[in-house]
Amino acid sequence: MKRHAVVLAVLGLLVSIGVMGGTAMAAPSSGAGTAGHPVAAAGEGIKGYLAAIGRSADPKIAAWQKLQFGMFVHWGIYSNHGGFYQGQQQKIGYPEQIKAWMNIPTSDYLNTAASFDAEKFDPQQWCATAKAAGAKYLVLTSKHHDGFAMWNTHTTDYNITAASALRRDPIAELSRACRSQGLGFGLYFSIIDWTKQTPKPYNNTNPIPADMMPYIQSQLREILTRYGTLDEIWFDMGAPTAEQSAAMAATVHRYQPTAMVNSRVWNDKGDFEVGGDNFVPAKQLQGPWQSAESVFSFCWGYCSWSRADRSAANLPVKVRTLVNHLFTVISGGGNYLLNVGPKGDGSIDPFDAAVFSGIGAWNQRHPDAVLDASATRYGRQAWGDSTVKGDAIYLGVQKWPAGGGDIRLPGVGSPVRSVTVDGTGTALPYRMQGADGTELVVTLPSQPTDPDLPVIKVSTVGAPLVIPETLVRGADQLFTITETGLTATYSPKDAGAQALRQTGWFADTAADGSERRQASVRVEGTFAPGTAYRVRVGDSSVVATGAQLSAGPVAGLSYPVGEVTPVSIELADPDYFADPLDATVTAITVDGR
Repeated sequence: MKRHAVVLAVLGLLVSIGVMGGTAMAAPSSGAGTAGHPVAAAGEGIKGYLAAIGRSADPKIAAWQKLQFGMFVHWGIYSNHGGFYQGQQQKIGYPEQIKAWMNIPTSDYLNTAASFDAEKFDPQQWCATAKAAGAKYLVLTSKHHDGFAMWNTHTTDYNITAASALRRDPIAELSRACRSQGLGFGLYFSIIDWTKQTPKPYNNTNPIPADMMPYIQSQLREILTRYGTLDEIWFDMGAPTAEQSAAMAATVHRYQPTAMVNSRVWNDKGDFEVGGDNFVPAKQLQGPWQSAESVFSFCWGYCSWSRADRSAANLPVKVRTLVNHLFTVISGGGNYLLNVGPKGDGSIDPFDAAVFSGIGAWNQRHPDAVLDASATRYGRQAWGDSTVKGDAIYLGVQKWPAGGGDIRLPGVGSPVRSVTVDGTGTALPYRMQGADGTELVVTLPSQPTDPDLPVIKVSTVGAPLVIPETLVRGADQLFTITETGLTATYSPKDAGAQALRQTGWFADTAADGSERRQASVRVEGTFAPGTAYRVRVGDSSVVATGAQLSAGPVAGLSYPVGEVTPVSIELADPDYFADPLDATVTAITVDGR
C-alpha cells in the first residue's frame, strides 16, 4: 500500500501545480483498496479525458439544462370532473380531455366552471411540494385542448376570471409564488382549441386554420408579457404548418428571449426535444431534451379512477419507479419534468404529494447524485448508470446483484480515493483490474443500501477522467478506429433512433518530446456529397463536404500527445440541432506522421 500512497502523492502534486492541466495522470497499478488506501488507475501514463459531459456552450440552453428537474401541473375545469361525467367513468383517453371523450356540451362544461372555486388552491404549497422534491422549476397549463384559459385573458370570456367561481388569475399567483421560493416558472399552451375546432381526441392533429393564428398569437402575447421571466413554453398538439410553427416560436423568443420552446411547437422549430408522453429513453441522448412523465401515466389532469392506485402499499413502488426514472434521465443528459394533476379544489392528493416527498427524501439522502450533477462518458452498464459532480462519480445501481457481489465500471482514468455507500460514508472494498488497470470493480453487500435507488460514491483524485475501452493507442502516430470502436451519440428526436455524431478515441504514446502534432483525418463510409460535415480532433476541427470526405483525408487538425483524444464527425450546420448525421461511418483514421 505504501507504493500507492507515493503514487497518489506525486499525482496530487502534479495536479496542484497545474502540470496536468486540470486532469490527473493515470499511473500503473493493480490491487485492491478501501477508504483511506487509494488505488491508482493505470493506462500506460496516458492522461484521461474528462468524464463529465458538459452543458451546452449556448448560455440560454445551459441555463435551462441547469434546471434539470421540474414539476409539471395539469389543472383546469377538467380537474373538477376527475375522469367522471354524470356519474359515469370516462373509459378512454386522458381525464383532461374528458370534454371530448364524454361529449360534454359546452353549456354543461360552463356549469362545471361556475362551481370551480378552487377553495384549497395554495400556490405557495404547490411550490413547496415541488421544491421539497428537489425540483427547480414549475410548468403550469395555461390552456389545454378544451380552450378554457386559466388566466384573465382579453381574447375570450371562456376563462377563469370571467366564467368560474374562482375569479382570480392563478397564473399570476403561481408565478409570484415561484419567484418567492426561488423556482423557475414556465407555461404549457395547447395549440389546438376545441372552442375553435372540432375535437379529434384520438390523435389531436387538427390543422391550424390561418384565421385562428391571430387568436393564438394574441393569447401567447398575453401569457408572455404578464408573468415575469418564463423559463419554458411547452406547446402541445395540433398540426401547424412550418410557417405557423416558426411564427409561434418567434413570438416566444421576441417577448421571452431566454425562454426555451419545446419541440411540440412542431416542424423542428423548438429549442429542445421532448419525446412522447411518459417516454424515458434507455440510452444517452445528445443536446437539450426533456422527458415528461406523469405520476400516473394515464392521468395528467386529476383522475379519481380506481386504477390510479393510491394505496399505501403502492406508494413505495411509485416512489422507487420515479426516482429511477429521474436518475435515468439525468444520467442520460436530459431534463425531467414530473407531472401532477391537482384536484378541482386546488389541493394535491395526499398520495401524489407523498410521491414528491419521497423523491425529495431520496434527493436529501443523495444530494449530489442528481442535483447539479452531469451525465458521464462511462456509458450505461448492466447494473445501471453514473453521474459526475466535483471529484466524484455516483453509481446508481438500478439492478443490484442478487445476494451482493461485484459491479464493474470500465474506463476509470483517475486514481480512486475511496468507494463508499453514498450518504453513509460506509467504505466498500474495490479494486482496479483489466489490461491497463482502468476497470473499477466494487464489491456490494448482500442487500441494497437504499430502498429506492442505491448510490455508490466513487471519490477520485481530481475530476473524474475516462479512458475508453475502445481506445486505440500507439507510438507510430497512425490510429485507425474501425466501426466496432466507434460510439454513436444519439439524437433526442424520434426516440433516439438515429445518430447525431460518431466518435472514436485514440492516444499517441510516443515519448519523443512532442506536446502536440499536426494531423489529417480520413473518414470512411457513405456521405451525402453536398452536405457539410464537421470533423473534430480534440479541440480542433475542420468542415468538409461529403464529396471531399469521400475523396480522401482532410488536413488542418491537431492533437495533444499523451492524452486520450476524441475524433468525431457530425453535421457542420444542421437546420435543426437534432438532425441526424446523414452518413454511414465505417472507419476513422488519424494520421499524425
